[in-house]
Amino acid sequence: MSEDVIHHFDAGEMGCAEGLPAAFRSQLELVPAGEILEIVARDPSAREDLPALARLLGHEVLSSTLNEDADVVVQVRRVGPTPEGT
Repeated sequence: MSEDVIHHFDAGEMGCAEGLPAAFRSQLELVPAGEILEIVARDPSAREDLPALARLLGHEVLSSTLNEDADVVVQVRRVGPTPEGT
């Protein structure tokens, strides 16, 4: 059994008003199908907003937690083909 490939995206202080949903979508498009994007955000609303957006886009939400620094950490597995169709 192979290990999951995890891509990381630190959104910093970015929130919904600062373009976090668009940045999340852009980062997710870079991830090959079946692999995981882990997002770290300091905006507390990201804990609810990013999983909802991921599900709306048809991806699998693996977790939405707080780390020891109280940052939101969301893991999403990309479902479907990559933009190149592979």
